[in-house]
Amino acid sequence: MAGTIGELSVKVNVVDIAETIRGLKSIQREAKKATQALRDLESAQLKAGERE
Repeated sequence: MAGTIGELSVKVNVVDIAETIRGLKSIQREAKKATQALRDLESAQLKAGERE
């Protein structure tokens, strides 16, 4: 089958992309903080369990 099936035009706003990346990085930082907090909690629970 020869020929084109369709055409797609996309307009990209660089400012929107930069803001989106900034937002995703912020979410990533918060996720890392939450993960570290969970590790700290798990560690504290394990230590508390060893004392019992």
